[in-house]
Amino acid sequence: MLGVAWLALLAPVAPGCLYDADKPCGENQEMSSDGARCVCVAGTVYTPTGCVTCGAHEVPSASGCVCEDGYSKPTSDAACMETPAGLGAACDPAASTCTAPYDHCEAASDGGYCTTTGCTTSDECEGGYACNAASTCQRPPVGLGKACESDADCAGTEATYCDLFVAHSCQVQGCTLDPNNCFAGFECCDLSAFGVAQPLCIPEGACVKP
Repeated sequence: MLGVAWLALLAPVAPGCLYDADKPCGENQEMSSDGARCVCVAGTVYTPTGCVTCGAHEVPSASGCVCEDGYSKPTSDAACMETPAGLGAACDPAASTCTAPYDHCEAASDGGYCTTTGCTTSDECEGGYACNAASTCQRPPVGLGKACESDADCAGTEATYCDLFVAHSCQVQGCTLDPNNCFAGFECCDLSAFGVAQPLCIPEGACVKP
């Protein structure tokens, strides 16, 4: 298990009426394969008010609904739109070919990508990118939130761990606890007591001590 707080995301929503044995789960929910709890149906994501359907060009992930590949949100409360041309384009950090306004080549596991620097908050970043400690608008980890059934489905991405306990999606592992180097909205959590060999980036506030 991945800790009490995170696993609570899969707890059944408290019923607001009499229990119905023929329909024990709430709206957009179904019984898990082991029959132990209610889980969100495919294409929906857990929220404090229940399982909701993601919007246009969105897919469910451990941190909620996120934009699908090629789409991003210009602001946190906006709809997913096509990512601006040039943002995230492949580049070589040693010989950047990035052009304004995305004229910085940020090193990454797949070589590098074009973005901007000089930010102070994530509100200054576009395309769902977040301002990191180096004042660079950092892209979300490649593969984060991708549906998976095993680690093999996550291979070749930056999110190489397949979480089969909560989100059934690819998550980032091998992070550092201090300083926390997870993407904005995530924190590095030591889950070795629960059988996860390497620290894992999980939604902020969900990490608990065993």
